[in-house]
Amino acid sequence: MRKLISFLMILVMILGLSCSLAEETQANFLISDWKLFYALGDSAIAEQTIFIYEDNTFEVMDEDESQKGTWTFDGETLALTTGNETIALKWNEEAHQFTGDYNGMTVTMYMSIEAEGGDTADSTAEVPSGSALAGGWTIAEDQTITEEIKNIFFQGLDSYQTGIITVAYTPVALLGTQVVAGTNYAVLSKASEINQGSKWVIIYLYQDLEGNATVLNIADVELGI
Repeated sequence: MRKLISFLMILVMILGLSCSLAEETQANFLISDWKLFYALGDSAIAEQTIFIYEDNTFEVMDEDESQKGTWTFDGETLALTTGNETIALKWNEEAHQFTGDYNGMTVTMYMSIEAEGGDTADSTAEVPSGSALAGGWTIAEDQTITEEIKNIFFQGLDSYQTGIITVAYTPVALLGTQVVAGTNYAVLSKASEINQGSKWVIIYLYQDLEGNATVLNIADVELGI
């Protein structure tokens, strides 16, 4: 009987350890940079960058200010707590993003483009057309820069480039899109700077539901052998 009890105790300990390891593994993908997108109905409200850390804390960046809090994740629901407020977001495996509600707004949390670095551009040739990228991104089946994409591209640049313009951007290929409250676009572009030569960049643009386009980020593409 004692041997049986000892065996059961060891089994319980093993199962408990396995569950802990499973939960830790499930949470590993969270340790990265994400985006929080707020929408009210069909209208975009705001977008913030959120950094998830290993010690179950997070930091939300809003322009020059930051807000810190703690997080928990049970494999399905991510709870973000700051002070006395908690936002509960459920994981959507198909879309590779979290969604939830906060003060009447729809909140979407998806993997930050910057967190993937240059790998997003480098992997486009290896990923079948139409397949989803992390954060709900979809590889463009047709990489052609159409008039529609060109208009979105230059409209976004018009609001991004102010003052004396020293860099000329030329759209080369549409890499992918992401449906949010509007649409995000990733465009491979050639950047030509005065007296500095040219380089490859990926320009990420957002077009809201009213057709207004803005630049979210411009990331260098590092080519290596």
